[in-house]
Amino acid sequence: MKYFYEVVKYEKNCPGKILMQDKAGSRCNTTLHWHKELEFVYMIKGTLNVNISGKSLQIKDGDFYFANSEEIHITSAIDDDSINKYIVILLSHDFMRNYCKKLDSVMFDVNGRQSVKEPLKQCFIKLIDLKENDKDDPYAGLKINAQIMNIYYILLSQCIVYKKKPYNAYVPDSFTYAKKVIEYVGLNYKNEITLNDMAALVGLTPAYFSKYFKRITESNFTQYLNNVRLEHALQDMIYDNLSVTDAALENGFANVKSFITFCKKVYGCTPMHYKKQFSI
Repeated sequence: MKYFYEVVKYEKNCPGKILMQDKAGSRCNTTLHWHKELEFVYMIKGTLNVNISGKSLQIKDGDFYFANSEEIHITSAIDDDSINKYIVILLSHDFMRNYCKKLDSVMFDVNGRQSVKEPLKQCFIKLIDLKENDKDDPYAGLKINAQIMNIYYILLSQCIVYKKKPYNAYVPDSFTYAKKVIEYVGLNYKNEITLNDMAALVGLTPAYFSKYFKRITESNFTQYLNNVRLEHALQDMIYDNLSVTDAALENGFANVKSFITFCKKVYGCTPMHYKKQFSI
């Protein structure tokens, strides 16, 4: 898949999502994707190439990047075999709305505010320490939430800029229809969705939409939809320990057989074998 709309699942009682990553470069390569959440990635060890809204940069040890809500971005490692260690911090756009009623009219300028970079880094370093060294503390979640809230405070108090009007996140003209469909699929993949439905959503004929979608995403619509369902189903098996049957039926597959068949087609193995390989 060339593009992907990510739906973030939050842990209970946490105003954000924290992911500690320690993996080979080949597993750090993402597709072009976007999500509602604001995203920070702080590099502990290694190097990542990043492209955010058409702008390229590289982060190394002690660097971080920031992506605003719905900015299209992609990451890649410079060496597929090297080990990269970093922390990903995803901040809830909806949670932030509780403190900023005009949130849809603003964005956050982090790169242009040198004064906030060191305080943000200190928050990231404290979060890393908490995730790595306070696992046995029953109240570590409170400390983690405090650091997340501090990041929210820095963004809201020092980084707000009003969007120019008219404003749209960077989206290539040819991608406009596809973005709308991909976002819809990302939110509704558990339900029945047809190509005709999506063609109607963007006001195109089914035949034209089918050709257009494949040109943009390098995948036909059915394959794209099943890919989204597959990734969510596999993640549910790995992180929530769902059975093959439950993962299939709760993520839009018509039956278990279709889930297993598609997994074999994409990864060359059954869902259970995949889980054994990548289970945390």
